[in-house]
Formats: sequence, C-alpha cells, structure tokens
Amino acid sequence: MRARAYAPAHITGFFEICEHSDQRQMGSRGCGFTLQAGVTTEVSIEEGEGISVIINGTKTDAPTTRSVVRRLASEYFVEVRSRIDVPIGCGFGASGAGALSTALALSNALSLDLSYNGAAGVAHVAEVENKTGLGDVIAQTHGGMVIRRKPGAPGIGEVDRIPVSDVEVNHVVLGEISTKDVLEDEKVRGCINRAGRTALNGLLKRPTIQNFMQLSNQFAIDTGLMSDAVANIIESVKSAGGTASMAMLGEVVFAIGGYDSLKDFGPVRTYKISHDGARLL
Repeated sequence: MRARAYAPAHITGFFEICEHSDQRQMGSRGCGFTLQAGVTTEVSIEEGEGISVIINGTKTDAPTTRSVVRRLASEYFVEVRSRIDVPIGCGFGASGAGALSTALALSNALSLDLSYNGAAGVAHVAEVENKTGLGDVIAQTHGGMVIRRKPGAPGIGEVDRIPVSDVEVNHVVLGEISTKDVLEDEKVRGCINRAGRTALNGLLKRPTIQNFMQLSNQFAIDTGLMSDAVANIIESVKSAGGTASMAMLGEVVFAIGGYDSLKDFGPVRTYKISHDGARLL
C-alpha cells in the first residue's frame, strides 16, 4: 500500500505559547504564512513491524514523524520517504509539514476513518509531544497568511487569514535554533508570551502584511531571540527600502524586498507565499 501527500512550509513571525493538559487544545496564537515550497511524502506499508524514515535520501530519526506512524500504523512496517525543499531546523515548519504529510498519506493508504482535520490533529499532537512546534500544523492545513486566533489542533483552534497576493519572500539562513530548548526555558517562555500577546493584539487592529512584518520584528527584539547578526541584516534590508524580520524559531532573516542587500550575508532564496494547504497527491 502506498500514498503520497504534500504540506507547505510555514514561517511564524510571532507567537504566544498556550498551555493545556489536552495536547489537542495546546498550541499557540500568532501569525505566519505558508510558502510555495514544503514537504512531499510517500508512505509504503507492508506486513510486519517497524518504521523507516528517509529524508532527502538519508535515513533519520525524525521523532515527530515517527510519532505519527506509531499512532496510525503501529501494526505494520512503514517506510516514510520525504523530500524537504526548505532548510530543516531553521523556522520553516519542516517537522510539522513532514508529520502532516505523513498523517494524510497514511490515512489515505490505510483507508482510516479519519477526516482531514482528524489526520491533521494526529500531526499536531505529535508536534506538541516532541516539542518541535505548536502552531505550524493548523496553519499548514489552511495555507496563506494565517492568523492563529485560538490555539489547538485543526478543528479545535481558530484561524483567520490576511488576504495577500503572490508576495515574494526572500530569506537568508545563518543557522538553526532548537525549538525544544526554547520551549523548555521558562524565562524565555515568559518573554515570548508577553511579546506575543502584544503583537497579536496589534495585528488584529490592523491586519495587513506590512503591520505583520513590523510587529514580527518588534517581537524578535522584545523576546531577546534576535542575535546581533540577524539585527544587522534586518537593518541592512530596511536601509535598502525593504522590510524584514526573524523566522520563529531559526537564525533566519525573511524579507519582502531588499534582495540585493541580503546577498551580502549569504545565499538568498526566494519563495512566494502559498495560498493552499496540505493535500493528497
């Protein structure tokens, strides 16, 4: 049995951590956007037991994806092959996209009694369990520029969207940030929640992409997550007439405009904002 699915990458500009004893209702509020790049996954299911996860041709642990497989197909041997088109561990929601595409593909291959939100909810819980993300999955099910107004898994959380055209987003990657380490640091969590609430309130008053970029930049400053290197790049983009901020959570600058100024700091890649959510292929 085989099936394929796709989930878009997702960049978060700011967020607030929302705790709950029920992992389906735990999550985050905030805002971000999906990209016309992401994760394509094929699952192969055979008799037996075990899990093999191969990402971009290399066998890997991928604990979040493995959690999805254990929940949905524990009585089979499952091989998961994912092609990830964005940097891993750098704030592009790759773990969420991998888990979501795996859940959708498994549900289809095994003809499970799961709705779209039901399968996506398994991916959300896997992210929460493994502390690899809190709000990527629900955004990746909708696509576009997604405002996460109420935390939780797809079907539980509530979202809205900012209407945008095919906006081009440039980015340069400096390095990784461990989502798990950030989520486990109580002091940092407090800063994130205060700044995240302020940013979301500001966005709801004026839900535009320009305001989102400004609020995201302020969030990165107020939380102390922005390094000097990231701050220098953002200032360079602003001086060139663009607007930029830091991806959450990664040592990555994303920008609208300012392409030439970004080139001074490393290889630049450009993606358009996607308007589509995860889907079967």
